[in-house]
Amino acid sequence: MKNIILLVSILFLYNCAAKPLQTSCNIKVNKSFSKNDPSWFKKKENEEYNYIVKNKESSGNRDLAQTKNLLVSEIILANKTASDFMSCENQNKALYTIRNSDLDGINQIQNGKIIKNLIKGYSISNNETIEDDGKFTNYLRIIRLRK
Repeated sequence: MKNIILLVSILFLYNCAAKPLQTSCNIKVNKSFSKNDPSWFKKKENEEYNYIVKNKESSGNRDLAQTKNLLVSEIILANKTASDFMSCENQNKALYTIRNSDLDGINQIQNGKIIKNLIKGYSISNNETIEDDGKFTNYLRIIRLRK
């Protein structure tokens, strides 16, 4: 019995060690371009010295679009800063939940201290909201120095 437990433990540890490191995550960032996008949003970025997140979120409510975009961008930045913070699946689930929440739901999600600690020191370099036919689209660019 001890030999079986030992064998299972060794196989488990081997499988954990043999898994390749997650190098990139295919997250659903809203970077698709439209005619209303600001020029700074369309500009290609060099991330050699900084982590840069550009994202846009839309809603029928201006405040909701801004709040969702900030929260989504912070999660994306946290995962760029610490690639082992969330799995791709968990990150995409979190973004889906945020994008499909109302202001009350967003307020419950917003209080994550772990994310705030990972992204401490970032700044918002661009923040713009454009209204088109009653739909508000918030464009956001946040930046954090690589350490």
